[in-house]
Amino acid sequence: MNWPHFRHGTLSKPAVMTRLKLVTAGLLTCALLGAAQQCYAEASTSSGTAQELDAIEQSLQSSTQKQTAIATEIEAAVKAQVEISDKLIDLAKTLADQNQAIAKADAQIKSLSSEAIVIRSDLAAKQDQLSELLAGLQRLEQNPPPALVVDPQDVLQALRGAMMFGAVVPEMRAQATSLKDKLNRLQAIQTETESAKKTLNDALLALNTSQQDLKTLQDQKKLFAITAAKDLDAEKQRAETLAAQAKNLKQLLATLETAKIEAEARKTAEAKAREEAEKLKLAALSRPAVAMSEQLGKLAYPVQGDILKRFGEDNGLGSPLEGVAIATSIGQTVISPVDGRVEFAGPFRSYGQLLILNAGEGYLVLCAGMKQISAEIGQSIKAGEPLGIMGEGPSSVALIGGDTELARPVLYVEFRKNNEPVDPALWWLGGRKEAMK
Repeated sequence: MNWPHFRHGTLSKPAVMTRLKLVTAGLLTCALLGAAQQCYAEASTSSGTAQELDAIEQSLQSSTQKQTAIATEIEAAVKAQVEISDKLIDLAKTLADQNQAIAKADAQIKSLSSEAIVIRSDLAAKQDQLSELLAGLQRLEQNPPPALVVDPQDVLQALRGAMMFGAVVPEMRAQATSLKDKLNRLQAIQTETESAKKTLNDALLALNTSQQDLKTLQDQKKLFAITAAKDLDAEKQRAETLAAQAKNLKQLLATLETAKIEAEARKTAEAKAREEAEKLKLAALSRPAVAMSEQLGKLAYPVQGDILKRFGEDNGLGSPLEGVAIATSIGQTVISPVDGRVEFAGPFRSYGQLLILNAGEGYLVLCAGMKQISAEIGQSIKAGEPLGIMGEGPSSVALIGGDTELARPVLYVEFRKNNEPVDPALWWLGGRKEAMK
C-alpha cells in the first residue's frame, strides 16, 4: 500500500494505523447496530459536553472562592460597623452633653436678663428718691454747717447742724451704698451675660460639628453594608446560574461519567455547607449582644423629656395607650434603647415616621414621631446608637390623641412580645418613671 506524504508535525504511520483500526472497528460496530452516523454524533457531543462541564466546574470553584473572600470581607465590614457603632454611641452622649450645655447657658442668660430687668425697674421706681439724695449731697457740699472750732460764736447753729447730720447722713449713706451695690450688680450681670452668650455660641458650634461627624459615621456604616451585600448577591446569582448549567450537563453525561458526577455532588454539598456556615456566622454577628429578657431595669430612655402618657392610660381616642409618650426638646437626637436589627424604617399610617427594632426573643421596639430616621432597614444597631432626630413642632403620631396641646415634639415608644404590646416600665433604668438617660 502506498502511504500519502506526511508533512512535519503530522501523525506517523503507526499512529495512523492505530487510528484507522479504531475508526474501522467503530464503524463496523455502528453498522451492526444500524446507527453508524448516530454513534459518531453522540461521541462528538459527549466530548464537547465534557469540556464544557470542566469549564463550568472551574467557574464554580472560582465562584466559591470568591464568595468565601466576599464573606470574609463582610465579616470585616461587620466588625468595622461595630467599631462605628461604638463611636456613634460616644458621639450621641457628646450630643446629649452639648444639648444640656446649651440649655444651661440659655437658662442662665434668661435668669440674668430677668434679674437685670428687676434691678432696672427698682432703680426707675426710686428715680425721685435718688434725685433728692443727689441734690441733698450737693447742698451739703455747697453749704456745710459751721464747725464749732471755726466759729465758736454760733454754737446754736453748729449744734443744729450736728443734729441734722446725725439724722440724715446715715440714711443718705445707706441709700448711696444700696445704689452703688445695684449699679455694681448690673455691671456684673452684663459681664456674666456676655460670658454666657459666648458659652452658648461655643456649644452651638460644637453641636454643629458633632452633628456633621454623626452624619459622616452613619454614611460610612451604610456604605459598608450596601457594598458588601451587593457584591455577595451578584456572586451568588452567578454561582446559581453556573450550577444550573452544570446540573443539565451532568444529566447528559450520567451514563459516561458517574464518578465525576458524584465528585461534583460532593463539591456542591461542601459549598452549600460553607455557605450555610457563613450565613450562621453573619447571623451570630448581627444577633443582639444581650438578651432582652436580661435587660429589666437597665434600659435608658431614647430621649430626655417629660412623660405625657404611660402604658394603659387613655390615649385620647377612647382606647388604652399601648406604649409611652415622651415630650422632648426640638432637634434632640433619639438613641436606641436596645441592641437589635432594623426591620422597618419609614412612614406608616397613623404612626408617622416609624422605626421597628427586632431585639430578639420575640421582642420588637417601636419608635415613632421623629422628623428624620438615620438608620436603614437591615442594619444592626447597638444600644445607645443614634436612630434619628426629633422635629420642631407637635407630635405627628395620631395614636396619642389631640389632647397634648404642646408645641414640643413627642416621641412614642412601644414594646411588643410576640406581636402583643407589653408595659415597658419594668425595662427602664432603675425602674424610673421619668424620661432621663
